[in-house]
Amino acid sequence: MSIFDKFPDILIHFSKLLGIPLYSESNIKMGTLSDVFVDYAEVYPVALAIQFVKNKQFFYVNWDDVEQFTYKKIIIRNSIDIGRSRTFPKVNKKPKSYSVLSEQFTGETTEYPAIGKVILDRQIVDTSGKKVVRVNDIQLIKTGKNLRVTHAEIGLRSMIRRLGYEKFVDGVFSIFAPNSKYLYRDTQINWKYVHAIPDKSVSKNLKINLYNDQITKLHPADLADILEELDTVSRDQLFSDLDPKLAAETLAEVEDEYQVNLVKNKPAEEVAEIIGNMDTDDAVDILDDFDIEKAEEIIANIEDTDVQDDITELLEYKEDTAGGLMSTEVFEVSKTFKKSDVISLIQEKDEDLETIYDLFIIDEKFKLQGSCTLRSLLIQKSDVMLSEIMVEKDIKSLCPETHWKEVASYMSKYNLINVPIIDNENELLGIVSVDDLLPWLLNEK
Repeated sequence: MSIFDKFPDILIHFSKLLGIPLYSESNIKMGTLSDVFVDYAEVYPVALAIQFVKNKQFFYVNWDDVEQFTYKKIIIRNSIDIGRSRTFPKVNKKPKSYSVLSEQFTGETTEYPAIGKVILDRQIVDTSGKKVVRVNDIQLIKTGKNLRVTHAEIGLRSMIRRLGYEKFVDGVFSIFAPNSKYLYRDTQINWKYVHAIPDKSVSKNLKINLYNDQITKLHPADLADILEELDTVSRDQLFSDLDPKLAAETLAEVEDEYQVNLVKNKPAEEVAEIIGNMDTDDAVDILDDFDIEKAEEIIANIEDTDVQDDITELLEYKEDTAGGLMSTEVFEVSKTFKKSDVISLIQEKDEDLETIYDLFIIDEKFKLQGSCTLRSLLIQKSDVMLSEIMVEKDIKSLCPETHWKEVASYMSKYNLINVPIIDNENELLGIVSVDDLLPWLLNEK
């Protein structure tokens, strides 16, 4: 006899399980179902145990000890070991394939939390849809003698079900809108894309690793959007698990109001490691919001002395001027470079270069001599020298004190993707790109 013989449905909603009474084979009531423990190491986790509550105390019984399972009652074998805990011992095995969520319960974690505690009514990251959502229900299916988790449910229908109004609302729709999608469609997220974000009540008892491939492979702009949607605790946890390079790329994409809060409580050494991986103009935008003493401490901890000098120099300019907007990461070359030399240099510096549109030709004293678009160089059939094709006259440039509105107007007038910034001695200080101006043009500052 199967435990599901009196349970005809294949699909089971977690919300309908809560409160089901548990009885022993001797018909002694043991308590009511409060949650389910699952094997997070599987892509579609199988139920390991049932958590139940009696007199406000939490207990659990292994799934193998369940004799009968229905919505009306669950029957448990007599003479079994009953665990008394809010957590369940971790299953130590290496599955053939991992879900996103499984990787969060690794390392030093020795106890599994109940699935409802982690997921239900909480924020999750949907790594497929690249968004943060709140889970209303969890979908499970019967597989032989087992229950497996298949989806997280986030739509209106699942919310109505949780509130206990499903039959009533379904009846109303059946009469007045029988063809409504509401009756036939649940909004679901496949479990393999679910990334849980624990809150204080979960994380204080468990070491949960939020670092996994699905999260770290997201574009920094998508990660930034996700961080902005999270509460403060979850935002800090997720950001803290990013490596310094990804943290730097993501921090540059985060809205200003969140940027400093993500790093303000970190030691100066950690902030310096992140700042050191950012473009200097982005780094300065963040350091501007620190008090002078903390900013100086962070800069002092940046390992690259050239980056230190660049940031210190940029901090001298007002943030709404060309000097405050410019980046010091400029592709500078000598006019004696040939086409092959430039290509080799690009290959060598690939990881340090975000984009290259123009080559800026300087002399030994860093004075701007000319410019050449990358396109103009690449279309050359011979291995020409830059001095042969560079533009030397009427080079479009601005001084660092130029207000951002003038910079925008100037770049628009001459259809420039970026503009070099020079001092009174014609020394190349940096460049302002279109993307540096966008926050100001969109009234984000």
